[in-house]
Amino acid sequence: MKIVMLPLDERPCNFDYPKMMPAADYALVLPPKAYMGDKKAPADTARLAQWLEENIEGADACILSLDTLAYGGIVPSRLHHIPLETLKARVDLVRRLRARNPHMKLYLFQLILRCPDYSLSDEEPDYYDLCGAELHLYGRYTHKEKLGILTEEETKDFARVKAAIPQEALCDYLGRRETNLNLLLYSLEMIRDGTADFFIVPQDDAAVYGFTSMDQITVRSYLKEHTLHMRTAMYPSADDTGLILLGRAVAEHEGVRPKIFVHYASTKAEGCIPWFEDRPLGETVKYHILAVHGQQVYSLPEADIVLAVNMGSGMWHAGQSGYVTAYDIERNLAEFVQFIKYALACGKTVAVGDVATCNGSDGELLRILRDEGLLLKLHAYAGWNTSSNTLGTCICQAVLALIGKDEGGRISFLLHRYYEDMGYMGFVKGDVTEHFLPPLGLDYFHADGKCGKVAARVREGLIAYMGAEFPELSALVEDVHIEMPWRRMFEADVKLSVKKL
Repeated sequence: MKIVMLPLDERPCNFDYPKMMPAADYALVLPPKAYMGDKKAPADTARLAQWLEENIEGADACILSLDTLAYGGIVPSRLHHIPLETLKARVDLVRRLRARNPHMKLYLFQLILRCPDYSLSDEEPDYYDLCGAELHLYGRYTHKEKLGILTEEETKDFARVKAAIPQEALCDYLGRRETNLNLLLYSLEMIRDGTADFFIVPQDDAAVYGFTSMDQITVRSYLKEHTLHMRTAMYPSADDTGLILLGRAVAEHEGVRPKIFVHYASTKAEGCIPWFEDRPLGETVKYHILAVHGQQVYSLPEADIVLAVNMGSGMWHAGQSGYVTAYDIERNLAEFVQFIKYALACGKTVAVGDVATCNGSDGELLRILRDEGLLLKLHAYAGWNTSSNTLGTCICQAVLALIGKDEGGRISFLLHRYYEDMGYMGFVKGDVTEHFLPPLGLDYFHADGKCGKVAARVREGLIAYMGAEFPELSALVEDVHIEMPWRRMFEADVKLSVKKL
């Protein structure tokens, strides 16, 4: 099976993870890394278009990020001033690809533009440093005003927000949102007319009220009008979407619809709305399962895969007032881990979606799994970034592990996840940010390049931490290579040399 993929951007989570997954019977074809962008610098869309036309012949499936094809990547989609007609012309390439290969499965995804609630221009226009939080509130208050639920206090604050945002910035931001939304509606015609087989509309950093939610309502109205529910999915997601579609492509090609049983660490977890999302966790899990061509089932015996979701009754930082209730009282980790052991003993493929905290593993759970000897018995694990990014990653792992039976690949990617999600995200990142960066005049958003002193210190700290806390895992790793792909601390490119098993 030949799968052609155009990823969302050049970061490891989008460009490398698909290649690192447990192997099944397919060949994954990605563009040269040099054609991709670099954070705010867009990819070379003309070269990518040419590359797609040169490689589409003989493909059994094609997975396309329309944000990369049109704008040059996820961050450039938030910064561009490209006319709508130019963007439409770029997207029209998809129809030509379909005409050249009418028998392949064609999977598309295109994001709804996000609107973060903080003032920082790291991934946004420069003016976001000055009024990003106010732009977020502008969207929130506009949405609530339309719904007739804006409070008196919010009405007063809305006046302050309007005065705080420079008119030029507001016009630029609203104009880009309108352009991106119109392009998305144009692209969705390709699912309506049968050009594409499946279309995901990921919601990047969503919220219950705001610009992204209002755009979602517009898109949902289109999907309802044309009854496209069964060939589309719109849910909180972003950097995991390519992985979910990779799992779907392989499952459909193999004629497999994985049956997935979901078990939560808390009875209240299913109804919890995770940070940066707009709906209860259980509803998002359903979308992930549908999008990967799976079927959620409600008894263990009929399941192929058990998805064990680690979440309390809410998301809190340690030390916050709600932490004890959410994690220690309304969550039962002993039962959760015991169920994982039972599912493994029943011969099930077991995936752990560790979404109890944001941007890193739950150390309490990892230590229990370590002490119970389960870390390397799992078939899939993820605990990085947002809840949806984690779930999409581990679900793809599980589906490919089920289909491909690649034991070496399973162990290798598990090790990578533990090193990155627990070692880096859970400990080293904070330690380096607090103690190593300040004397160098650096900070969380400014490392000294991709392979500088910061990367070397991260490598040193990661090797020491994993050796001390998870010696069973470090014994399988010969070497660790670290880069800082966007020259900041938010993410690291962790590459492991794993011993042959």
